[in-house]
Amino acid sequence: MTTRFRLLPLVLLLFLLPLFVHSSFYLHMLIMTAVNVIMATSLWLILRSGQLSIGHAAFMAIGAYASTLLVMRADVAFWLALPLAGLIAAVVAVLVGYPSLRLKGLFFALVTFAFAEIVRVVFNSFGKGLFGGASGISGIPHPNMFGIDIVSRTSYYYLVLPLMLFTIVAIHRIDKSRIGMTLVAIGNADVLAESLGVNIMRYKVFAFVIGSFFAGVAGAFFASYLRHISPESFTFWLSVYVLIYVVVGGSGTIAGPIVGACTLSAFSEGFRSFGDYEPIVYGIALIAVSCFSLPASLACPAGCASWRGKSERS
Repeated sequence: MTTRFRLLPLVLLLFLLPLFVHSSFYLHMLIMTAVNVIMATSLWLILRSGQLSIGHAAFMAIGAYASTLLVMRADVAFWLALPLAGLIAAVVAVLVGYPSLRLKGLFFALVTFAFAEIVRVVFNSFGKGLFGGASGISGIPHPNMFGIDIVSRTSYYYLVLPLMLFTIVAIHRIDKSRIGMTLVAIGNADVLAESLGVNIMRYKVFAFVIGSFFAGVAGAFFASYLRHISPESFTFWLSVYVLIYVVVGGSGTIAGPIVGACTLSAFSEGFRSFGDYEPIVYGIALIAVSCFSLPASLACPAGCASWRGKSERS
């Protein structure tokens, strides 16, 4: 209860920020930071089970395209398309997770990478009349929430902020539950957990599905906010950035991905002007932050060693 009261002023400050921040650019950065927090915390839940995913952007893309098609082609209200997009991403996660989560370490990471590229190829090369091909889909309508048109960046901020807070609270509740403790046990020693009668596949799939659901929700908001999506919006680098947010912030607690996303989102948005050199400049900045600002325990969390160990044993 004490922790909740300590966080209450911070939450109140987040809701009051638009009263003091009037710049469109800074509001945009706040909105994109909130999206990155959703992505990072949802990936963090997957990493807690000991599985390294580098294809998280694929589920964001699925959510973005699903929401867009539901709104533009099926005339579904945005408030309904948003959770449906997350559910569609979750269903895809079930289909991908059951056969692939038997793999461990870098082998599973390679599968998620391959899946992300397959998703991009499908959106890029197939169904051009449906997905828009390489040029994507433009003119996505502004959301309408219960008769209120979401048009200004301030209104988009007040839409994404509850989504971000709900994601954090939901994943935090899961982490503090018996399910969360089991996920940590599986991440640390899955063979030992299985020998004690834990159905490790069930828990790994659960974490993968829940993380993918929130990534799909983030994609649905992302599409409605930018009003244009294409396969290039969900490249491999997006998955890498999300993973970096978790690693730099630290994977020990849910505060890690939140701090990492908030800290590094400013770098990410500020380096857009470098074009093709953005990953290089971003990487240099990341190394500088890791070396001079973070303790070694956060820059290389214990999970990294467990992933390496599992891949070697496999």
